[in-house]
Amino acid sequence: MSKRFDCSQQALDLKSIHTDPDLVSRDIKVVLNRKTNMEAVIKIIEGNIPQLTSLNLSHNCIQRLDELSELVTKVPHLKVLNLSHNDLKSEHELDKLKGLKLVELWLVRNPLCDLFKDPSSYVSAVRQKFPRLLKLDGNDLPPHIGFDVDTPTTLPPCKGSCFGSDDAKVYIQRFLQQYYSVYDSGDRQSLLGAYHDEALFSLTTPCNVQNPSGLREYFKDSRNLKRTKDSTMRFRLLKHTRLNVVALLNELPKTQHDITSFTVDVNAYTVSSRLICHTLIVVDDKSKESIRAFSRVFITVPAVDSGLCIINDQLFIRMATTKEISRAFVAPVPPPSSSQVPTLTAPQQEVVSTFSLKSGMKLEWSLKCLQDNEWDLNKAAHIFTQLKTAGKIPDVAFMK
Repeated sequence: MSKRFDCSQQALDLKSIHTDPDLVSRDIKVVLNRKTNMEAVIKIIEGNIPQLTSLNLSHNCIQRLDELSELVTKVPHLKVLNLSHNDLKSEHELDKLKGLKLVELWLVRNPLCDLFKDPSSYVSAVRQKFPRLLKLDGNDLPPHIGFDVDTPTTLPPCKGSCFGSDDAKVYIQRFLQQYYSVYDSGDRQSLLGAYHDEALFSLTTPCNVQNPSGLREYFKDSRNLKRTKDSTMRFRLLKHTRLNVVALLNELPKTQHDITSFTVDVNAYTVSSRLICHTLIVVDDKSKESIRAFSRVFITVPAVDSGLCIINDQLFIRMATTKEISRAFVAPVPPPSSSQVPTLTAPQQEVVSTFSLKSGMKLEWSLKCLQDNEWDLNKAAHIFTQLKTAGKIPDVAFMK
């Protein structure tokens, strides 16, 4: 092994070591696909050249990498590894080496290389295991974008909704509560007033779904561009005009939304024109005991009645994760009904918004407080203060 070691490069070349003349002349056969032989080689490396940076194990009939997993701790500086011309049959063997910080790897002429449908899939799979890899089978790879962090790092917690301003917050929350109260009521025809005459709507579901039963009713209207290749079909699935949009919404499964789980990001908000682009992220949606989550992007413009009017609506629906399911529908929410749809005058809407902004309560709780006090703003404020001081208002009543 010392004969095969290049000190200047910290490189060890064990290519076809079973045919080495010095070993063969002494009737010694070192077969690296045998556990004891590989363990002996690693022990010699650990004891004599722990600073090794390059190791060539090509042409050695290696079938498994169990013993090579020791390299992760015993040869931590290894950067280049050649496993070409061996008998590795599964990419999962590479998982045993994932702790190595390799920048160059050779796997060519192993059976596992033939398992991939195209070169990009092969590169992607290998690079997932070795994110610092710069060269594979002698070919340069594009620079990897990532975080060079050696120790486990905790990402900062989610900050929740971002509205940009209190004015936008009240305006958008009121709109969303009214919209979803109608959407969950069972009669979505009333949503005609929420859409612009020239509105556009698109629905998308994931391509690869592990639990298709929960999304099957959405598949026929899904406009996923990875699955829908035909341009005519893409155009047909893009709904144009509010009549076509609401007609499709009426055909979608009945739902119940967990309003308390809404996370809203306002991407753009123009006070003068009230052009608003906001995204709903990880919102829980229950239908027929299936919990789904989705992202939705609304672009809205001013409506005739001083409200908001949707001009573009993009909906992406997926199955909820286990964590999302555990958090969904925890807070008690009354079942939606058509009677819950607000029918307020413009002055009443303004009073509700003002009271919600000053009290910090959600719009539906602010509305109830005002209704219980005959729309007397001062009286409602006095009762609210008393109840809040006494701790009689539940946390679910307040905005996050």
